[in-house]
Amino acid sequence: MATKLPGAADRAETEDRDYLLACRRVLAAGVLARDRAEVLAIDAGRWPRGAVHLRERIASPGAGSSAEAELEMLDFGHELQVGLAETVERLVGRDARLAEALLRLQIDCARVRFVFEETALRLHGEPLRFAHAESHGRLLLLLSSAKVSLRAGRWEEARATVGTFRAEIHEHARSMDERSVRAV
Repeated sequence: MATKLPGAADRAETEDRDYLLACRRVLAAGVLARDRAEVLAIDAGRWPRGAVHLRERIASPGAGSSAEAELEMLDFGHELQVGLAETVERLVGRDARLAEALLRLQIDCARVRFVFEETALRLHGEPLRFAHAESHGRLLLLLSSAKVSLRAGRWEEARATVGTFRAEIHEHARSMDERSVRAV
């Protein structure tokens, strides 16, 4: 009969957690720093009054542009996604440059967060990981469709697609993320 080495499971869990954190750090630093800087370069006065807090939240973590800034912003997760979507909806047809920059940031934040979640779910053998990844794919497709509509000047279509995304991300958080929270 084989005996388990004391601490082997703890070591494996620590290695998995360290691996996930390293993946998350690389993804965030590589993608989000560029988008975050572009969004913050746009004059703060152009933001809708109801979304100024969101800009402050994006700006506050890294006044010094550290790698931690993007990680901290990413930790806002669902709240950030919903806030960005609401802001983009308000800006469509009024400020295309800011709307597009925010949508690009939102798409990249979603990609980074989703890759991190899916990696964690896979490492933990989560049975719903494939359905979870499929849901992420649908959400990213909505954001990409909104970006295409925005670039084509189809404001109502872009606004409606972002609204659909907002509804679906709420459902995703309720049905997928709550079930899988123990793995991430």
